[in-house]
Amino acid sequence: MWRMVAATAMMLMIVIGTYAASVHRERQRIRALRAEQQQIKSELHRVKAIADEAQPVVVLENGDTRVILANQPIYY
Repeated sequence: MWRMVAATAMMLMIVIGTYAASVHRERQRIRALRAEQQQIKSELHRVKAIADEAQPVVVLENGDTRVILANQPIYY
């Protein structure tokens, strides 16, 4: 009888330990994903700010010839 109780308790502890480890691992993964998401949002914000400051450029190509025209005012 005691052996059965001990075996059942051991199995229960193994199952609970395994479950706790999987929950811990999942929470770590979620924390890592949130940190990565925050980093991506920050980088996107930085890139958008750079893009907002950039002046429009026109690239004309004809074969191997490429002409790049920046949007600059024309003075007469």
